[in-house]
Amino acid sequence: MTFTRTALWAGAALVAGAPGAWAQTQWDLSTAWGANNFHVESAMDFADAVREATEGSVDITVHPSGELGIGATEKLSSVETGIVQMADMLLFLQAGEAPFLGVDTLPYLIQGQEEMATWLEVAGPTYDEIFAAHNQKVLYYVPWPSPGIYTKEAVVSAEDIAGQRIRAFNATSFEFLERLGAAPVELPFGELSAAVAAGTVDGAATSTSTGANSKLYQFTSHFNPLNWSMSPDAVTVNLDAWNALTDAERTAIETLAEDMEAGFWERSAAEDAAKTEVLVENGMTVSAADDSLTAKMAEAGKEMWTDFFSSVPQAKPVVEAYAAEVGK
Repeated sequence: MTFTRTALWAGAALVAGAPGAWAQTQWDLSTAWGANNFHVESAMDFADAVREATEGSVDITVHPSGELGIGATEKLSSVETGIVQMADMLLFLQAGEAPFLGVDTLPYLIQGQEEMATWLEVAGPTYDEIFAAHNQKVLYYVPWPSPGIYTKEAVVSAEDIAGQRIRAFNATSFEFLERLGAAPVELPFGELSAAVAAGTVDGAATSTSTGANSKLYQFTSHFNPLNWSMSPDAVTVNLDAWNALTDAERTAIETLAEDMEAGFWERSAAEDAAKTEVLVENGMTVSAADDSLTAKMAEAGKEMWTDFFSSVPQAKPVVEAYAAEVGK
């Protein structure tokens, strides 16, 4: 990976220094998601708009599928050090560098895009401070669809989820499912279908996008969206690269980010709706949590908030201010 990055930058320097080369700012934007992912489509639209608005003086190349060799958990540090000028990063995957960034995984905290908008209003200044400390700024945020559970039998009540062996997708989801009374399982995603077929696992926790794209309907028959959390991706830019732009270029890019962000959120919502439709078309039954399961989620979620505050005290006043805004 070191050789690849060195070669990449050496090649860029040779091009920039070539006789008669056109003076142009060329940025690389790294994303871990595949070319057909809606986050990547939004990033590509943004790059095209920046190129047009700056008349080609700022040229952003989007690199999907981690093709630059930068892992999904390395985005924050890679932009900070200038390995790439931009990245599209899932915030909680950067929590190893900045623990506060894991806050959005807390269950019952952010449920739906309306709450996400309020969360970003309240937490935005804290995020700005964190990213500035890591030599970058956020241009825009886009939420992921919320996770739900895929199971062989319907899960609607607190009683239904008891003992269900559900593959968790991270440590927080594992703990949350455990607090709900399920029996969460750690398992590589590639082994899930075989485990369900063998009867050693009852289902999985993940989003509609992952569920539909991975064809979870082939071995589970029920989906409950649960909507226990919502996490944002952030597109950030290295501050050294940003400050090297002209005032006009910075203004053009900030204006585009502000104007286009709402459309990117609509694309996320449309992705969720479309993938839910795919699940239904392939025979899955979509259900909703009843009052007993909703109450259990609220109780378990708030317990986990308290635990998070003990390890990340910085989060407590932010979460409490947000909770007051949304009535939690």
